[in-house]
Amino acid sequence: MPGTNDVPQRSQLLRQLKRANQLAGPWVAAQIAIIVVIGWCIDWGQVVASPLISAIAVTVIVGPQMMSILRQYALQKKEIGDLKEQTRYGEFDKHRLRQLVDNTLVRLGLPLPGPPVYITADKSLNAGALHLGMGGFFRALNGVYLNRQVLHRLNPEELQDIVGHELGHFYRYYLLNQRFQGVTMVVGAFAGVLVAQWLGMSDALSMLALSISGSACWYVTGWLHARNIQAIEFLCDDFGAQVHGVVVSINGLLKIGADSELQIAIHQQELLNRKYSNLSAHDIVEAIESATPYGHTSRAELEQAVNDSLKQRSRDRQKLSLGAFLKFAWQGDGDDEVQQEMRKVQALRSLPRIDWEALLARDGRVALDEAKIEELVAMLEANPNHLLFHLPEEIGLGGGTHPALRQRILYLWNNREQLPNSRTTVRPAFAP
Repeated sequence: MPGTNDVPQRSQLLRQLKRANQLAGPWVAAQIAIIVVIGWCIDWGQVVASPLISAIAVTVIVGPQMMSILRQYALQKKEIGDLKEQTRYGEFDKHRLRQLVDNTLVRLGLPLPGPPVYITADKSLNAGALHLGMGGFFRALNGVYLNRQVLHRLNPEELQDIVGHELGHFYRYYLLNQRFQGVTMVVGAFAGVLVAQWLGMSDALSMLALSISGSACWYVTGWLHARNIQAIEFLCDDFGAQVHGVVVSINGLLKIGADSELQIAIHQQELLNRKYSNLSAHDIVEAIESATPYGHTSRAELEQAVNDSLKQRSRDRQKLSLGAFLKFAWQGDGDDEVQQEMRKVQALRSLPRIDWEALLARDGRVALDEAKIEELVAMLEANPNHLLFHLPEEIGLGGGTHPALRQRILYLWNNREQLPNSRTTVRPAFAP
């Protein structure tokens, strides 16, 4: 089914998360017991005698998770308090951003000053939150992450709702075992050492067995999270909606969907045309991302910027250099995954889509009032097999954690009376 009108009740999701956390506590205790048992089984004398084997085993098991953490360290980001006085993102400077975040915390009844808020250079209309729960070891990574694009594309009220969503992840809606990820890492490391001692590290078969053990370990530890992640996302949506109400939140979701749909359409168009034969699919993707501006732009302006970027990159590729040769030799074609995703998108675009843009004013701005959102909801409910956006996640192909935008909008609207402190109308964000 391309779309669905089946959306959960807020009370149902709260019960689901409560039950999940009732399992999460004992699971953490069980992991600690597993560490004790595995630690007793490990030959620590062998670890001291052959530290390289143990290090390799730990790297195979824990390496991908550690790389993810290290990527956060390497992320180009700036805490809003560290921004320069003259730095502006759209209408926001460091002082207005701080005021906006503080106001959001107050509206949601959360303690000041709240977690650090970082601005990243990402051009997608998105945000994130990280709370590793490993004591003070990774404290510098914990916080709310706002992609710079949201500061250029959303108004202050919509931005506050997004901040509220991420604060929901940080403070309110999460699994207890997520705050004990350090315990999970130790389980994986100990398991890797034990498996290496049992099987040895002398052949490809033993390495395969070690990799399978690592995959099994992370599958088991991630099972509870995978079962409840969409419930958490719905609840964080309504937590953000408690700042200004569902009207603001729904307009923000429509902007996110429209931006993602345009980005994917441009990617598909250029990858199918392949005007420059010396560019790989990855070259094209990189050129599009570098050409995408911060802030509002028309499709025609974006297409022109992308074309200029592709032309310049093609010229650069024509210049023979040792660096370009080595990059090609290292990466190879590497285009299969990109091409497969674009084929999915091409098939997706053949599915019927709701013409929700007919609800917009003449200037095309996404600023629906309560009456227009009622019309949008009626359109969604009357056309359950039509997509709201031509996006893979709208039919469950995105591989991400968020529910479809159609469901998120219907959830907010259908549960609006259950949201504490929620309003369907916009309140002022904060005093200027």
